Amino acid sequence: MSTKFHKLIYYFITLLITGFVLIMFVIYPGINNDKHSMFADMIYGKASKPFVYRTLLPTTVRVLSAAVPQRIKNLLAKKIEKTGTLSKLFSKLKWEKEYAVEYSFAMLLMFLSLWGFALAVRKYFTLFYHAPPWFAGSVSVLALLGLPPMFQYTSFLYDFPLLFLYTLGLIFLFRQDWKNFMLFFLIGCFNKETTILLTLIFYIYYRKKLNREIFNKLIAAQLAVFIVVKSLLFIVFKNNPGTFVEFHLIDHNLRLLTGYDLTLAVSLLGIILLVFYKWKEKPEYIKISLWAFVPLIALTLFLGYIDELRDYYEIYPSVIVLVSVSIADIVGLDIRKLKAL
Repeated sequence: MSTKFHKLIYYFITLLITGFVLIMFVIYPGINNDKHSMFADMIYGKASKPFVYRTLLPTTVRVLSAAVPQRIKNLLAKKIEKTGTLSKLFSKLKWEKEYAVEYSFAMLLMFLSLWGFALAVRKYFTLFYHAPPWFAGSVSVLALLGLPPMFQYTSFLYDFPLLFLYTLGLIFLFRQDWKNFMLFFLIGCFNKETTILLTLIFYIYYRKKLNREIFNKLIAAQLAVFIVVKSLLFIVFKNNPGTFVEFHLIDHNLRLLTGYDLTLAVSLLGIILLVFYKWKEKPEYIKISLWAFVPLIALTLFLGYIDELRDYYEIYPSVIVLVSVSIADIVGLDIRKLKAL
């Protein structure tokens, strides 16, 4: 079969699975389960801090929706109200019918972000390994199918853009494509503050590899972008309810330390073993990218839900690549490690 046909099959399968994962994302646990980050409040900048700071997708939806005449929005809401199936679906999902246009744009953007992530993680894999096209494509499939077990408590509008933008950041950072890296770093900062973890990876990996002047300029540029974006968001949303961060050590995480879910523990152990399988042979860059886990787990212990796996999405692309390589080696598939840049 031709390469073009293989690509069409790959795109079809990943599009299909992307749709399936997105449906699961909005059904369980759903995007309207947290009173501090309700959909309409996120879109129109009324959500609580710190959620309202993650404004990339919400603002994009608001801009796109503003281009749709109110008359059309009203007609669509009435159409949904009169269509039994659609009305029941909106009720089940806890979606307000008057925001049907906004939900439609949000679904489209989340779909594109998730599919973009699937394509990006395949590219990330091929930066380091040469493998049969079907196996490289299976990395995308594994990345998509690995997400639903991580959907806990609530779903956030910025989750899939985070996966997409952060993976692109890892790719451009490794390729030393500084123009695109800084562009997507800037965009990523408007999506979630953990984009700054790319700076940690940059520092560890390039501190002895780059010319000192270039290194210092790039570090300064990243810090400047992050500070400016965070300051701007702080000013824009200074009157919103909530605090800069949420504290969950006492009300949630300490209880978890006295007990654990056996299934989750066994699953995580299996993943850890695959990640560290033949560790010395794994690419240096990917191993360094896992250093992002250190600040993530430290912050999550105090400010997040330590058992909420979506809090660790920043290391997910690298974990997927390492697990895929280990599986290939265990089953005897010949994949060739490429030389680092």
